[in-house]
Amino acid sequence: MERAEKGKTIKRLKRIEGQVRGIQSMLENDRECPDILIEISAIKSALDAVSRIIAQNYAYECVKLDPKNEEKLESLLKAIFKYR
Repeated sequence: MERAEKGKTIKRLKRIEGQVRGIQSMLENDRECPDILIEISAIKSALDAVSRIIAQNYAYECVKLDPKNEEKLESLLKAIFKYR
């Protein structure tokens, strides 16, 4: 993974880590269930975004996918992550 992309991904993961701690705090402070569920949904979406970045990186750098097939790859990844 390129250094800049790796840094952005790590930054996202740290933000997710903070959100998880926030949920722990919400539970400890007896926050309303809908508020907690909304935060959980946000975390799930953020993790899906990180998964997509890593999958794209794997396809292009590790598998050495031909960049001419980028549109096909995007279509495949969209299908995979849509049904997760």
